[in-house]
Amino acid sequence: MKTIRAFIWGSAIGAALGLLFAPQRGEVTRTQLQERFEQWQNQAQSSLGNLRGQASTAIEQGRQKVNTTLQQAQGATNTAADKAQQQVSSTSV
Repeated sequence: MKTIRAFIWGSAIGAALGLLFAPQRGEVTRTQLQERFEQWQNQAQSSLGNLRGQASTAIEQGRQKVNTTLQQAQGATNTAADKAQQQVSSTSV
């Protein structure tokens, strides 16, 4: 029971001291906090937009590299198939 009473008294004294020594009114503090939150939110949205743009660019570059590699592999396969066909044709004649 003493602990609860001490906690309540401590909370009341802390709240009273906070009100006495607060540098500005609560409305002003809430407005400043809201403005800061909006700034942080805008920064986060901006950073997210930049990150999305970078990710899209990286994905597109990756697709292009995969397509290029696939075309090279298909070209090499076609070349090997043509050589094999020529060898088969020349040995069967």
